[in-house]
Amino acid sequence: MKRTQDLSLLPIKRTAIDCSGRLGSLYDACEDQPLRILDINFQQPFIEFHEKAQCILENGDKNAQRNLLELIHIDEQLRLSLLLGLTSKNGIATLVDYPHTINEYTRILHYYYIHREERLPDEMQKIRDRLELGLSKTNATHIITGVSWGVDIVVILQLPPEYDVAKRIDNVLEKYRAYLNGDSNDFKLTREDLDSNKHIIDTKIYSNIPAITEMTALHNVFHTISRFKADATQYRQLSYILYPISHSNYIPLDRAHNAHFEQYVSELITSMKTIETCFNEDMPRLLRGHLTERFSHAYRQWLTLKDEYANLMERFSKLIVELRCGLSQTSILDRLLSQQAQIILKNNITNLYQNVTELNRKAHLITDLSHESIQYCNVMELKIDNNDNEDTLKRKLMIDENIDRLLCSNDLLNKKNPAQLKKLRHYLIKELENNLKLKLIYADFSDCTYELHDMMLLPSTQNDARKKYSKFRDLSISADNNTSISSLHKTHKHAPLSASKLSMNETINVLLLGETGVGKSTFINGLVNYLTFKTIDKAKSEKPIVAIPTTFTTTTRDNFQEHTVKCGDFTKSANENFQYPGQSTTQRCRSHIYNFHNNDGTKLRIIDTPGFGDTRGLAQDNRHMQRILDYIKKFKYLKAICIFLKPNESKLNTYFRSCLTQLFDAVGPDARQNIVFCYTNARSTFYAPGSTSSLLKQVISSLPVGDIPSKRKNTFCFDNESFLYLAALQNNVPFNDQEKREYEESWSNSVTEANRFIRYIRRKLPAYYIPDESELIRSADIEIVQMIHPMLETMRRLLRKIIRCKMNIVKVSFESDLNDVDSSETKNNHHHPHHRLQSPPPQQIIPIAFFEDYRIANSPSSKMQDDTIDQLTLLCHVSVEFSYFLLHIAHYSQSDPFLTGFIRMINEENIICENRNRNYANLQLVEGLKTLANNYKQRIETTKSSPKQNILPIISQWIKYMHDYPLISEYTIDNIRV
Repeated sequence: MKRTQDLSLLPIKRTAIDCSGRLGSLYDACEDQPLRILDINFQQPFIEFHEKAQCILENGDKNAQRNLLELIHIDEQLRLSLLLGLTSKNGIATLVDYPHTINEYTRILHYYYIHREERLPDEMQKIRDRLELGLSKTNATHIITGVSWGVDIVVILQLPPEYDVAKRIDNVLEKYRAYLNGDSNDFKLTREDLDSNKHIIDTKIYSNIPAITEMTALHNVFHTISRFKADATQYRQLSYILYPISHSNYIPLDRAHNAHFEQYVSELITSMKTIETCFNEDMPRLLRGHLTERFSHAYRQWLTLKDEYANLMERFSKLIVELRCGLSQTSILDRLLSQQAQIILKNNITNLYQNVTELNRKAHLITDLSHESIQYCNVMELKIDNNDNEDTLKRKLMIDENIDRLLCSNDLLNKKNPAQLKKLRHYLIKELENNLKLKLIYADFSDCTYELHDMMLLPSTQNDARKKYSKFRDLSISADNNTSISSLHKTHKHAPLSASKLSMNETINVLLLGETGVGKSTFINGLVNYLTFKTIDKAKSEKPIVAIPTTFTTTTRDNFQEHTVKCGDFTKSANENFQYPGQSTTQRCRSHIYNFHNNDGTKLRIIDTPGFGDTRGLAQDNRHMQRILDYIKKFKYLKAICIFLKPNESKLNTYFRSCLTQLFDAVGPDARQNIVFCYTNARSTFYAPGSTSSLLKQVISSLPVGDIPSKRKNTFCFDNESFLYLAALQNNVPFNDQEKREYEESWSNSVTEANRFIRYIRRKLPAYYIPDESELIRSADIEIVQMIHPMLETMRRLLRKIIRCKMNIVKVSFESDLNDVDSSETKNNHHHPHHRLQSPPPQQIIPIAFFEDYRIANSPSSKMQDDTIDQLTLLCHVSVEFSYFLLHIAHYSQSDPFLTGFIRMINEENIICENRNRNYANLQLVEGLKTLANNYKQRIETTKSSPKQNILPIISQWIKYMHDYPLISEYTIDNIRV
């Protein structure tokens, strides 16, 4: 111990994580935080210019188990402070939160440039003497006597897992490294080099200079470094030299204990961070309805372990500070780590980590299989065990050997031989391309006792060549609610399928959306006829299939005589309204089911919906949309969402964008991959979208869900008039020869497009599973829990800002253990374009009465102050909404997390007031937080006394609103207690 104490008297070097330190600043080495600057006039500092650069390129496989902070030479004491949250993770230290796994395809480029170093010229003893006069009660252990300035950058790149591509990228990275390190004065990139860079999968950039962290490409960083060398004002602090003050009791933890404890804490943090990342990926959606019980159990474990983990980290943090202050012995740390409770907790976290990462891998596998039209099946559900053989497997897994194709494997085999799995999946996909009637299944043997020695396909591949299948032959049609429509052919009987064996290909659910009058109902009538009758002559010889009764007026060219045409049974058309033009003809959602006669039981369900743009106004459109959203909840999945448009439109209906936004809010943004665009009456534009295409791209690019494909492959152009021509013929309407030729050509084009439409939906689109209410509640639960801490901390920051405005003082000293935002910076951010909200909040916000006392009239800063009060009022309102949902809808197992957060912040501010130099502003902050907490409790009680109905939609809107809210979206969520 004596040797350690002697070492504590020597100067130390610390990476400047917090850039608020200056020459003469006090520093608390126990918690690694710069403190206030002493009010002492020092002599002119000594400045030495180094202008030295170092650039290192490392391969990830050498650092897979290495702490990234150690990689950039942050010393072990500061690393431990960062891991325990004693000091905030800023600047280069945010590297510790790198979200991806480091592996052999990870590259780490570290550039470090020292421009200059500033040092106090006084001798140390003179400084200490002067400190004694200037120090009051403080936690300071050191004074900053040296500051180095420059730029520190870490770029982490994830390369594609192809050796040749990775090697080419490595050659380019070496050019960057050699030039930045000064090994080469010549820097040239070839066209091949630039093309290689495009294959980089992911780029993360960390730096002590905030502007650099906003960049997304290595080449941008490279050019920025060059510009910085011409402007020394851009550099920031790299490191501090710290000299101990005379009364300091700082004792650094010895290296052996520090290394052991750092590894212990790092493993816990990594496991918890990985678990949280997996849950944040929305695993219920990725799992697509499978393994939900296992997921729910893991999620409940996670919620329980988070509290235990937070309490443990708090104990660790407190103990390390005590050890560094000389108030505890390292033997206490040894005993704490060896306690049975800590061992059990670590084992539980490790086990949950393994379970969740395995579940996450399974979720991604299920999703990938779904995109390839391969259904996932857990054979445990079919009671397969070690008593089965290949014959019994076939009986349990396969309904029809002519149709079913099974890939049997398990997690262990997939891990041992991923190339074989990829090869077999590719083989099945090729088979499906040649035979659309196949049903592909991945049979997962991971959880059953049947010992699968190798991956296998059932039935065996040697029998596949003899299978020949016919094309679509005909269809029959029926409707929901037992309304039948006469068909041309008898429906083929097929054995019923159990839910566990139901293939996505058995029922193709297609949702139709479009403006009133666009022709959705006529399209439904036309589609079944186009698929049934290849030629117009065949259609003429039979009676048309009419799913939806229709009436229209046509005029013959020869004498302009008008003819009213009716087809279908109008006695069963209560769902259709033909009396009021401009109103949606279809009054409510209805499904029309067509049975393909291809011996595999495939059905096509077309979901017809009321049109938007109803003449009764926006309120009626909103009612229609809500009915649509309520209706599709009855289905497990959708195969396609068809958006109907007319070609050559000069503008799109104003409700079109709102319709799509509401749809994606309800079913999720990933449904955009299942969007299909259908143009009706396209004969006039030669079966092309015309000018509507550019209007459509403008609208979909403005949607918040991300890119929606709008290409030739998912765009289809039909001519509804060819069906209307067939109906008119049945009503004995005369046509001349030219008209007959035009309509016959139109029929042929529509038949071709209809078959392309069906092939695309069946072969290219995975089924998009519609989350049920329990999944939506669980998903909302997870998202809200992740927002609690940033919301609370933002509320604290806003309250600080309001107090500043009330005091009307430009410079107020706030001693805080948490990040604070400089008032000038906050003011600048307030006017940043990114902070302007594009939409009003989902609900009316109730004002908070006590904020009225903070308002300052006739002040230059009153506008900013009023905006801040409005922001805090909104967050208080949302916290009540979220808390009610968590406790009474999602049945959150813990106590009120927002109230717990308020109490934590109040306690933290009280400690600051007791241990640091208290001032009026700090005391006001404590009182303000207490008032906020009391207001929160009152509103919670009011909400509980008036239970809310159908709260999930409004909560979903609030979650989306908070994700986009600038103060929340820019907040970095650290791994600290909620």
